[in-house]
Amino acid sequence: MHVRHRRFIAVLLAALAIPAVSALDLGTLPVDTPQVTPSASVSSYLHDVSQPIPGVSWMTGITEHHRITMADGVELDAWIVRPNVAGPVPLVLELTPYYGGGDPTVTRPVSSAANQPLNIAIAEPFQELIKRGYAFGILSMRGTGASGGCFSIGGPQEAKDMATAIEYFAAQPWSNQAVGAMGVSYDGTAPQDLWVEAPPHLKTIVPISGLSDMYKYNYVNGVTIESTRGFNTYYWLLDGMVPAGLEGGSQLLDPVTAPDAVTGEVCKERIDVTAEGFTSLVAGDKTPYWQARDHLAALKADPSKKRASVFYIHGLQDWNVKPHNMEGWIEALQGSNVPFKAWLGQWDHAWPDRSDWITVMTAWFDQFLKNRNTGILDAPRVQVKDDAGKWRHEPRWPATGKKVTLYPQVTGTLGTSQSVGFADYNDYFGQDVNETTPLPDDRVAFVTAPLTNDLHLSGMPRFEGIVASTGARANLMLTLAEQLPDGTLRPFNFASLSLNHAESLAHGKPSVAGEPQYVGVNFYPQEDVVHAGNRLVLLAAGDLMFYGQPGPAMAPLATGSQIILDLATSKLVLPNDTTLSYEMP
Repeated sequence: MHVRHRRFIAVLLAALAIPAVSALDLGTLPVDTPQVTPSASVSSYLHDVSQPIPGVSWMTGITEHHRITMADGVELDAWIVRPNVAGPVPLVLELTPYYGGGDPTVTRPVSSAANQPLNIAIAEPFQELIKRGYAFGILSMRGTGASGGCFSIGGPQEAKDMATAIEYFAAQPWSNQAVGAMGVSYDGTAPQDLWVEAPPHLKTIVPISGLSDMYKYNYVNGVTIESTRGFNTYYWLLDGMVPAGLEGGSQLLDPVTAPDAVTGEVCKERIDVTAEGFTSLVAGDKTPYWQARDHLAALKADPSKKRASVFYIHGLQDWNVKPHNMEGWIEALQGSNVPFKAWLGQWDHAWPDRSDWITVMTAWFDQFLKNRNTGILDAPRVQVKDDAGKWRHEPRWPATGKKVTLYPQVTGTLGTSQSVGFADYNDYFGQDVNETTPLPDDRVAFVTAPLTNDLHLSGMPRFEGIVASTGARANLMLTLAEQLPDGTLRPFNFASLSLNHAESLAHGKPSVAGEPQYVGVNFYPQEDVVHAGNRLVLLAAGDLMFYGQPGPAMAPLATGSQIILDLATSKLVLPNDTTLSYEMP
């Protein structure tokens, strides 16, 4: 099919601002007045939560070293710190590739340099659990730290290993046979992988900033993520090969476990991992290698297992494990009929930023590992903090709300009626968009009238329409921004789609030149407020546009082309939440 080329009078960004479009205002956009109600704090629902036991801490605990034999004879390395109290206790595990081995209660310098602070291997939330009568365990993944075997970076064997370890620890004489898992990043990914595997004595997980799909750590809809190009090639060099892992030198000086940490590093799994890093970087396909590391697909393939409860936590400003790892996964968790809770807020790749974190975390573990009614299940299921800084309660997430549909116009406006015509811009080989000195026709923008009400966006905005490229390899890169009355832009959400992978992530087309495609692409799951009096802006360019704001750094691969948007088919669908239950302090 021949691509129709038609140049229209585009509203182009000039320097750092978009020209005012007062003459083109479209009147009131379909944004209802939000209905606001107050709601009690989560803490007000809680009772009988475990408190610190006098004299009990990680420093006074009982330390145990365990070597756990897997079905194939490989031994995994683990350490337990349990409180010196009478009776059986529950266990919370950190499942990690980042630990170098050795007694986690021993502090050592993070490096040989003078005046360096001491490194403590037990993070504060785990220390607080030990004080409250929980055992803490740290298990080194296969091929990392002092564990044997090969590190496959999320390969199918990891879930089986972790499940074996869960059952092993549940059978220990000091265990009450209830085991949970918690951690951040890879340590938040592993519990989700384990949760899909569903060992009987896993009673709950608290995954924080975890991956639902290893492919998504490297790509967004076929577009390469800049910070993780070749990730699987170099990650094992930083982690599996180095006894200290990425923990900043944890146990680096341990003379007992350091030799074990570099044993068996060169193996078939490692070769496969390294090769895949190069292959996928060029093609961007979701190959069988990545498909085997897709936890959502594994869950859908076996949904009937009895699984543990989930307290799901993710930072909406986490541009390391980006929020698109929530897409599909958080809906699947809520649809699994397990006890569920979620915290989503405006923090980055870290533990949750709430003052009641330790109390709520303890109440959750008490409920499922000590079988104690703490009221945590009576509290609202979801707490979410929008980018205006307000926490609110939701029964589920994304919130069920009204869909607002807007249409880009040839006039450069973003309005309520479907348009006609075409918009086009030049993609200069996918290079970063220069925000101060634009290249000729390197972007296009569509702008609404000033909003009469706050627009609360909860979930994933979505763009749909026919898009074509004159080049063989091309991408659709979109930015949503709020424009203040003075013209200042605040970008807040982003969408990326490889046009070569619009039909299939697994089998990218070698060329899309001259091929119009009807595409649909979600922006990131977010909680954003576009304030009354300001405008909503949709930007399209060769890459995303940040204007100094945080965001996902992408590395779109493109051959350089003109991108054409068929405005007769284009629309922006916004998830508008108008029923807002704000959490009281």
